[in-house]
Amino acid sequence: MKARPWWLMSSLVVAFSVACGGAATPVNTEADVAAINAVREREMGFVNSGNPDSLSAVYASDVIMMPPNEPAVNGRDAVRQWAQTAFGQVTMSVRYTNTQVTVAGDWAVDRYTGVLTVTPKAGGAPMEEQIKGVHVMRREADGSWSIAQDVWNSDAAPPPPAPAVPAKK
Repeated sequence: MKARPWWLMSSLVVAFSVACGGAATPVNTEADVAAINAVREREMGFVNSGNPDSLSAVYASDVIMMPPNEPAVNGRDAVRQWAQTAFGQVTMSVRYTNTQVTVAGDWAVDRYTGVLTVTPKAGGAPMEEQIKGVHVMRREADGSWSIAQDVWNSDAAPPPPAPAVPAKK
């Protein structure tokens, strides 16, 4: 698979920012990047703790989360419910291995790669996946940053479809 040119992501951020009324050119201030990095670190800590209530603290009230192979989850309360279900079934551990933050006014894109380990609570071996994703961050009225959109997926190929069960005669 070919790598996407660096300018493509930057162009998308600029276009998104202009459409949303933000600054026309990306500006990565040290303070903004540090604050966004802190949000990502808090998110990672919440996932690793398995506490669904604390996980929602990094999300905007109107967040749209798009987990792999599932419908979109809309709003902080729905994220909390999604996390309660997920954390009830598995223990998760995430570690980000690479991040790239681009700030454009009151919006930012945090593109990342990482390793997600999922261990079924009912028993079974841990499953480790290489993941990649995008956090679209928004500066809130109080100046803090929150995750407004969260999209991620796995580098692994999807499992093959289950074989068809022959009809009984």
